Amino acid sequence: MSKEIHITSLVVQVLPQKMAEVRQQIMTIENAELSVNNEVKLVVVLEGDTQRAIMESIETINAIPGVLSATMVYHQSEELKEGEE
Repeated sequence: MSKEIHITSLVVQVLPQKMAEVRQQIMTIENAELSVNNEVKLVVVLEGDTQRAIMESIETINAIPGVLSATMVYHQSEELKEGEE
């Protein structure tokens, strides 16, 4: 049986005074990576087995105090062949 992998990138807009706390919270999310940031924006890459897992991570990010928005800018899903992970 094949397995799926979903990769999504988000632009997360953050209140400048909350940036450190938001970065810390995002780094605790499993399969989340911080790619680029400036004073008010982060690029976050999420990876998951299902689209639902990705959406739950996006909801978690949106709920972090100081996050103004988390906008999906890229999503890809692929079926992994047996033995790939």
